[in-house]
Amino acid sequence: MIEKEASVLFSGGSDSTLAAAHLCMQFRKVHLLTFHHSGMSYTDKSQVNVKRLQKKFGRDKVTHSQISIEETFRKLYRSKYLHDLKRFGVFLAPATCNVCQLAMHTQTILYNLRNNVVLACDGYKREKEHIYVIMSKEGRELIKEFYKKYGIEYNNPVYSVLRTDWELYDLGVTQRRDVKFPHEHLHYESQHSCFHGILTNAYLLGYY
Repeated sequence: MIEKEASVLFSGGSDSTLAAAHLCMQFRKVHLLTFHHSGMSYTDKSQVNVKRLQKKFGRDKVTHSQISIEETFRKLYRSKYLHDLKRFGVFLAPATCNVCQLAMHTQTILYNLRNNVVLACDGYKREKEHIYVIMSKEGRELIKEFYKKYGIEYNNPVYSVLRTDWELYDLGVTQRRDVKFPHEHLHYESQHSCFHGILTNAYLLGYY
């Protein structure tokens, strides 16, 4: 695959950064795609690990784009909101993040088709399966079929990695000072925040 190109749904956190590092060792060029909508803030933080990857693997190998999913998210989630609210009730609350990620995958497919990129990856982890259905085994298989319809391969290279921050250190992407505990608080310096996501997680973990 060394002559081909790949893309990564890149939040800037350690999971997607490790996924990108794996691709950098296999592909000629890696496209880091950071998505945003009106509920997100600080997406520029992703530059922290973009620069680390470029320093390790070269600026010619690693490119970075920020892409709006506002319109796609609005069409998928809000276009029939009142109708869906009546039909599904409070289920719409935990569906927010899944729909957001589906919008990201949709835009990734469009990006890959426009740029002749043959593979797409993300930093999905098994530890989050209980919150996000789209990260479950069944959800990932459906997403894989979604990409396959457009001739694009999709996978999750770090799905079973327990501590992606340790592996980034072992690969030389980060330094010892970047390996912190607990893992969930590792990359506030390099990852965006999402107002919708905060409310969704509070509802799921605190009530639902």
